[in-house]
Amino acid sequence: MSSSADSWAVIVAAGLGKRFGSGAPKQFAPLAGKPMVIWSLEAFREHGAFAGVSIVVPREISEAPPDWLARLASEGVVLAEGGAERTDSVRLGLATVPPGIRYVAIHDAARPLITTAAISRVLAKVGPQTGAVAGRPVTDSLKEADSEGRVLRAIDRQRLWRAETPQIFPRDRIIEIYRQAERDGFVASDSASLCERYGLAVSLVDIDDPNPKVTRTRDLDLVEAILVRQGRARPAE
Repeated sequence: MSSSADSWAVIVAAGLGKRFGSGAPKQFAPLAGKPMVIWSLEAFREHGAFAGVSIVVPREISEAPPDWLARLASEGVVLAEGGAERTDSVRLGLATVPPGIRYVAIHDAARPLITTAAISRVLAKVGPQTGAVAGRPVTDSLKEADSEGRVLRAIDRQRLWRAETPQIFPRDRIIEIYRQAERDGFVASDSASLCERYGLAVSLVDIDDPNPKVTRTRDLDLVEAILVRQGRARPAE
C-alpha cells in the first residue's frame, strides 16, 4: 500500500468518442461547468499519495491545446500524445511517469465521478507484486445469446465482476508489461487484461461509489445529477 506521495496518475483522455455524438471528444465535453477530464484530474491532485498526473490526449489536442489545458500544463500537469489504440495511449502515458514512483494509477477520463475515497480503497490493495482494479460484482441476470439474440444459456454471475478504473499497479512492472505487449503486438481493452496475460496478480476492489462511464451525450445528465446530489456541483439554473 502507498502511504506517501510516491504514486502517479495517468488519465487516459485520448479517445475520439465516436459514440458520443457531439462532434468533439467526450472527455472534453462540459460537465457541471468544467471539461469532463477536470473532475478526474482534481480527484488525483487532491489525493495526498500522488506526486503528479499525466493526461493522455489526442495528437491534435497535444499540438494545439485549448487555453484551459495549456494552463494545466503550465501548472505541472504532464500532457502526453495518445496512440492509435488505447493500449498505445496508456503505454505512451506511462512513458511520462518519472523514476522513483512506486505505483501508477491508470484512469479513464470518461469516469468523472471518481473520488479520493474510492482511489484510497484501490490503492490500499496494491503491493510490489500486486495490482488492484476498481470494480463491482455483477448483479444483473446474464444470458449468452446467438447472433440473432436468442438465449442459449444463463451465465452464473456469482464470480463475475465489472472492471472499472482506476487500475493501479507497481510502476516498473506495468511499464514492462506494456513494453512487452508492444513487442508482441497485443492489444487489450484494459490494463488488467494485460496483467492476466503477462503474469501480474490483480485484486478486484468494490469501490461502492458511483463510477459510471460516460459513453453517450445523455449520460452527462445522469452524471451531473449525481454530482449535484453529492454536493460537488450546483444545480443548473
